[in-house]
Amino acid sequence: MKKLLLTTITAAGLVLSGQAAATPFYLDLSDDATVNPLGPIEQLDLSYDSYTEVNLVTNEVSTRAGTSLIGYDFGGVLTSPVYDDFADMVLDGTAIQNTFTYTPSPGGLGVDFTTFPFSQTRLSFDLALEGDLVSGVGVDYTGGSLDIYAYDVSDPFNQASGTSFLSGPVLLMSTMFSYSSINIGEQVVESLVTDSSLTAAGEEVFYFSNVAGTVFTSFQQYIEDTLTDIVLSAAQTVSIDELEANILAPLAVSADGSTVLVSDDHTAAVTFQVAEPSTVAVFGLGLMSMFGFARRRRQK
Repeated sequence: MKKLLLTTITAAGLVLSGQAAATPFYLDLSDDATVNPLGPIEQLDLSYDSYTEVNLVTNEVSTRAGTSLIGYDFGGVLTSPVYDDFADMVLDGTAIQNTFTYTPSPGGLGVDFTTFPFSQTRLSFDLALEGDLVSGVGVDYTGGSLDIYAYDVSDPFNQASGTSFLSGPVLLMSTMFSYSSINIGEQVVESLVTDSSLTAAGEEVFYFSNVAGTVFTSFQQYIEDTLTDIVLSAAQTVSIDELEANILAPLAVSADGSTVLVSDDHTAAVTFQVAEPSTVAVFGLGLMSMFGFARRRRQK
């Protein structure tokens, strides 16, 4: 089956300049009281399955992925929920799934080496989209949400039993979609990430850095210092022929026959951008460097 590609781009300052340059970002997944990210990251990568309800009467579409599928059984039509709980969602046996990986991948990111067996903090997600099926074009999404979570697993290093679930999820970032545009074969959805989108835990995870990579400012601090919201832009390429074929041969049909359920696998890339990369290096960082910058201890 041809894969649908969901490319999710998070950009800061687009509403001001109309242009954005790719900006490396940093993740601090440690549980100490200082900011100590491990190496720049260009993007977060994700493979996942989505489940989409299509109302054949109204052409309304509802797409779910990630935590939205916990306990989801299409109104009792499916014999069992897609995922029973969060642990079931992120682990298939001992294999990690529905979890972001990193490009490039900083060695040891999120691993706590102070305990044995080692534990590791990973990132997962929730995706919920609403829209309309446009004949001959695809899906015009008009709203929805994208959330990012942290969770902990045992690190499989030197363990015969493999990875096991430890704790979570902890919500880091929550954004609401507010705008959608459509071209043939592509849907673009945007939302604003404001200073209220990041939770207290999320403020301690996502960072930009100066050019030397020696001084870090959180996404939250960047928004507050620059008075610039973050624009999240999600572009999804879709084969309308495949979508229509899936609708004709759905995974399930509602009791009244009005709605069908289709599923497909996807790949995603998440990048963070700012309109002017130089603002990351200079705006507010001098003040933080002068007075020091520590963070609250993040509770797992």
